[in-house]
Amino acid sequence: MSKKEKTRQSHRQWVVTVVFLSFGLSVVMSLVTSLFVESAGLFVALISLIVLVMIGIVTDIIGTAVTSANEQPFIAMASKRIPGAKQALRLIRKAERVSNLLNDVVGDIVGVVSGSAGSVIALYLASLGMQSAVASVLIAAFTSSFMIGGKACGKTFAIEKSSTIVLYVGKIMALFEGGRKQKKKIKAK
Repeated sequence: MSKKEKTRQSHRQWVVTVVFLSFGLSVVMSLVTSLFVESAGLFVALISLIVLVMIGIVTDIIGTAVTSANEQPFIAMASKRIPGAKQALRLIRKAERVSNLLNDVVGDIVGVVSGSAGSVIALYLASLGMQSAVASVLIAAFTSSFMIGGKACGKTFAIEKSSTIVLYVGKIMALFEGGRKQKKKIKAK
């Protein structure tokens, strides 16, 4: 198989993976959010909506930072065995997929799920006496402006501080990988 055919096959596999991953994440996030928001009070539902929007903003920042980071400093850091540098380098080398996953997949899912959470909140507000149309418009406006404004600020921050952000994410990944290696060593004994 030629290199070009392998690249095409890899791309097709990635698309299929993203479709199934998106479906699974959507189901899980929608179920958890619906169960949590519907069974909670108005205050908890609002906090849940804010958390969802923040997840969208943070993943967008990380995805943007990964695509704008330069791999050269991380090569040097990895050679000095700085924790997280190897993982950060891996993220940068797979920037297209990381960005697609964080900016598009998670971002779109969070957008849809936060819309559902927003409708539940609008129903709470309507049950408290606010007109349902006004409640829906206010919640939709709040959610979209908070998410769009947060992502706009986040993109600038992500581009300016891309190396710092990517290294921080790499360090978090290194912690998780270190935990898995410890478990494997324990099982091997």
